[in-house]
Amino acid sequence: MGTVVKIVIEQNIYKIVGKQILLNLAIRRLFYRFFFQKILCYIIAIKTPTWLIQLILLFVSRSSRTTIVGEENLKKIEKEKQRVIFAFWHSNYTLLLVSLHMKNAVALVHLSFRGNYIAQLFSAFNYHIVRTSKSGRSILELVKAIKQGYSGFIAVDGPHGPPYKTKLGTIYIARKAEAEIVPLSIEARRGFTLSKRWDNHFIPLPFNDITVFIGKSIDVKPSDSLKAKGEEVNRSLLELTNGRRKGAHFPPNRY
Repeated sequence: MGTVVKIVIEQNIYKIVGKQILLNLAIRRLFYRFFFQKILCYIIAIKTPTWLIQLILLFVSRSSRTTIVGEENLKKIEKEKQRVIFAFWHSNYTLLLVSLHMKNAVALVHLSFRGNYIAQLFSAFNYHIVRTSKSGRSILELVKAIKQGYSGFIAVDGPHGPPYKTKLGTIYIARKAEAEIVPLSIEARRGFTLSKRWDNHFIPLPFNDITVFIGKSIDVKPSDSLKAKGEEVNRSLLELTNGRRKGAHFPPNRY
């Protein structure tokens, strides 16, 4: 009888010890997974490269000369305290960061791995960031920020294209926020195009001449058709884009 009891006790001890070991292993595994995937990966894969890119873009911005065409449209917005959403092509977001610096700006950024880089970059240049979400919360957050006085910035053909096709979400947000849409296009004298990317993204070089084109604001009324207004915004942006090289104010090369 004593032998049987001893065996039962030992089995229970082995079970308890075994469960404890398994539990410790599971906890350790979760800890390492969290540390390496959530923290270390974030630092190595996102934070460090983004910090380096920030320095480069800051150097491009400080060493370049920027001219604004359509500055009267900006002054009108400031004078009348209009709620606005600046609409631009996805290919221009790097140019936007190095050329146009505005107070109280909010940018809509896609919730993805690449979007993490973009969000970090925009944050470094003092943009408030709203990340997209399937639930639609991001739209409410963006609308709220615009109503509070922030100027909205949306890449109207992002995040995956097709390029130069305005998506109707921008019109919907403008209607909800009771904001006007301002077409925005940017041209630089020197740089290179990432031709393998869907948006033909443009990367400006330092010691540059950059021209920012501000179009006339487009009013969005509650009764307006999203499709018709989207076509109007798209048409205005294309006209601004196609005409920008003719109107680009590039002084004689200084470098």
